[in-house]
Amino acid sequence: MVFGVRARQLLPYVNFVVATSALAFQTTVLYPWHYQLDAAFHHLKDEQAGMLKEYHDVKIRRFTELERRMEGLERRMQALDKSAASGSS
Repeated sequence: MVFGVRARQLLPYVNFVVATSALAFQTTVLYPWHYQLDAAFHHLKDEQAGMLKEYHDVKIRRFTELERRMEGLERRMQALDKSAASGSS
């Protein structure tokens, strides 16, 4: 037999002490730590949202600048076409 009679009698009490210690650890250490992790997660989420908004704004500005340049090129091309058409007539 692995356990003696005395060990078998003490086993439920040892089990109770271990379970109680684990519960005390969870309620005093892990549960409050959960709130710290939750707050850090929300902070990270807000920071990421800000970075994504900034990236989106930069991308929109670049597209606006490209559209403005394209319009200028189109106007120049139209002016060149008009001058070429009027010069060849």
